[in-house]
Amino acid sequence: MSIFDKFFTKFAYKFDKGYPDMNNDQDVLLLESLINELGLDIELKELTVSPKYQSRGTFNPFYEIDPTVDKQIRDILNDKDIPFSNIIYKAVEKVENDPIISTGGTPFELHTDTDKSLNIFIKIPKNKVKAHYGQKTRKDTTASSNVNEFLSLYFLKHSEFKTVEDLEGKEGGTGVLTGEGNEVSYSQLVDLINADETPKRDIEIGINNAKALKQDLKGKSYKNLYWTPRAKPANINSKNPSDIIIQLDNGDFIGYSNKISDGADKTPKFNTNIVAFFDKLGGKQSEDIQNMINSAWNEASKKVPTSASNAKKAINDFDITKEAFSETKSRDAFADLAVQFQLDDLEFYTKDFYYLFRNNLITSLSKYLENSNNLKYFLNTIAGYTYGTTIEGETPCPYKLLIGSTSGSEIKDVSENQILRNVVTVDSVSDIKSIENKYDGNSQTFSINFQLDMGGKQNQVSIPVTVRTRAAGGWSGKSLYITSSGIKID
Repeated sequence: MSIFDKFFTKFAYKFDKGYPDMNNDQDVLLLESLINELGLDIELKELTVSPKYQSRGTFNPFYEIDPTVDKQIRDILNDKDIPFSNIIYKAVEKVENDPIISTGGTPFELHTDTDKSLNIFIKIPKNKVKAHYGQKTRKDTTASSNVNEFLSLYFLKHSEFKTVEDLEGKEGGTGVLTGEGNEVSYSQLVDLINADETPKRDIEIGINNAKALKQDLKGKSYKNLYWTPRAKPANINSKNPSDIIIQLDNGDFIGYSNKISDGADKTPKFNTNIVAFFDKLGGKQSEDIQNMINSAWNEASKKVPTSASNAKKAINDFDITKEAFSETKSRDAFADLAVQFQLDDLEFYTKDFYYLFRNNLITSLSKYLENSNNLKYFLNTIAGYTYGTTIEGETPCPYKLLIGSTSGSEIKDVSENQILRNVVTVDSVSDIKSIENKYDGNSQTFSINFQLDMGGKQNQVSIPVTVRTRAAGGWSGKSLYITSSGIKID
């Protein structure tokens, strides 16, 4: 059973029809929220295949396709004596004449260069499209974390190695288990490292992490090592933030949340869709944020100059309230707007609209959190994401923060840090005083600062908050994501 099947089977009850409907706005938002909340290594977004695709304001409707299909097409051209020096594939809205291959629903026009069309078309399945032409193919965005997390455990059992070549040809298992209890093989470890863009650094971090773990264990022996970016073992809460979990010989579990950090900010952390974040505990805050997003858009629309006739008409005719509060659902609608902005030499995805929208939203959000009731809700929501909900009968697994670097790693208590827990579980607005926000009006990060009364002592607290898009290929939906590098306490 695939990770998607397991996910949908487990959470089917949350959707009206058993499985999520990707054309249903509420299902998409709920699916995004659940995936983020569980920390699953799943992305809703995929390779964007569109005649209107843009990367950093530049249109690029050209693609690379599966080599087997590409060879088949070249053979057909040779058989028809059609001259070509190179073949690239341009995504189009529809075919203009009979396609020479029609095995799917995605249409392409054949070119020998970006401006030289053969006026020949094909229709192939989307899964046969492999990459954007002329753009570096991104490796797995989680690859770096995968390597340093896994090697933190691997080096507890094995001697150090320097490069992936030292592992190639090794057979059998590594002795490290997944959360489901399956042993990770050496071939799987080689694949993890080959997917990493910075393997040398992450191997070094893994070595240092293992040294820190040995010191933290203080000679205690263990029976199992679990790498747990997805499932957790032994009925441990699925929301436990641990990336690796060690089962000691006495049966106890201890977890570690792996981070690469150069700063002083520490957990609790969160990283999710902003609407899902403010909807987590119920209440009026979710509606407030939704209104804030729509208002931020409308205010940005007013800044589009009237001299930009195409962009101005397009944005005035566009109703943002009809779009879902999703990070990905508005990709096609935004692409249409971007085309009109491009006609007036404006950049929809950056300085001429997205930045205006984002900055408006952050300005409103930072002011919103100056209200003590809203700030209390914000803090309590962080607690929900950090510590989860206790489930009767679950296995205890306290976790610590494992901060890795090439110069040395350190471990800090998190779930056992009562001061941090007290900050985010504050239960009285009267304990929150002197709230102020700091935002320069242009960047994607602001900080909320306040004093918190804990046992009669006033503690100065600062929380940096980032609000931005994380969609591949650019801005794809009106609901941005919200995250923090942690909480600082004086």
